Amino acid sequence: MKKFIQDKGLIIDLVLVACFVVFLIFWGRNFAVMLFGLLTVAFIILRRINYQKHVVLKRILLTVFGIGAVSFVIIEALVFTQLNANDPEQADYVIILGSGIRGTELSLTLKQRLDASLDYIRNHPQTPVIVSGGQGPGESIPEALAMKNYLVEQGITPAQVIMEDKSTSTQENMAFSKKIIDEAGLEHPEIMIVTSDYHMFRSKYLAAKNGYAAEYGISAPSPGYLKPINMIREYFAVVKAFM
Repeated sequence: MKKFIQDKGLIIDLVLVACFVVFLIFWGRNFAVMLFGLLTVAFIILRRINYQKHVVLKRILLTVFGIGAVSFVIIEALVFTQLNANDPEQADYVIILGSGIRGTELSLTLKQRLDASLDYIRNHPQTPVIVSGGQGPGESIPEALAMKNYLVEQGITPAQVIMEDKSTSTQENMAFSKKIIDEAGLEHPEIMIVTSDYHMFRSKYLAAKNGYAAEYGISAPSPGYLKPINMIREYFAVVKAFM
C-alpha cells in the first residue's frame, strides 16, 4: 500500500481534489463535504513528509493521532449513553430543539423530533412546550414557527406552545429558552428535552451548563443513512461544548 501511494500519489491527489470539487458543486459546504476536503488536504500534505528525516514531527503526529483516537472513543461512548433516552419524569417545561427546514417544510430530522414529542405532550397537556429554533439560510420562516404549526396540526393546543425563534445553535437553544422560563418566574426549572438520539448527550450537557435544575430527555430516531456522519460531527460539537 505504501509503495502504491508513493508511485500513484499524484494521481490519487488529483482524484481526491476532483471528487471534492464535484461534492462541493452538488452538495454545497455541508459538514460531510468539508470533512472530506480537510482529509484530502491532510493526505496531500502528510504523504509528502519524509518521516525518516523528521523523526520528531513523526512522534508529534502519532501523539496527536493517539489523543484524537482515544478522545473520539470516549466521547462517542458518552453520546451512545443517551441514544435511547426516554425519561418518564414530569417536567416543568418541554423543549424541542430545531433542526432545519427547507423554505417552510420540515426536514426529516425535525419531523422525527416533533413526532417523538407528541405522546408526552398529549399526556401532559398542562406542561408548556418551547419550540426552539431561529431562521437560517434557505428558510422562509423561523424553525420555531414551522414547529408550532406542525404541532397544532397534530392537535396540540396553540396556547401550550411557546416559540423561541432567535437561536442558531444548541447553546443558544438552551440559553434563550432559559430566558423565557426565567421571565415566566421559574428560576430553576426541570425540563424535558426532545431532540435526535445522537444529539441528546450534548443537549443535556449544555442544559446543565445553563442552569436548569434537571434535564430529562426523549430521543427521537435519526435517519440511519445519516447516522455515521452525524456521529462524527457530534464528536467535534461535543469537544467544542466542553471548551
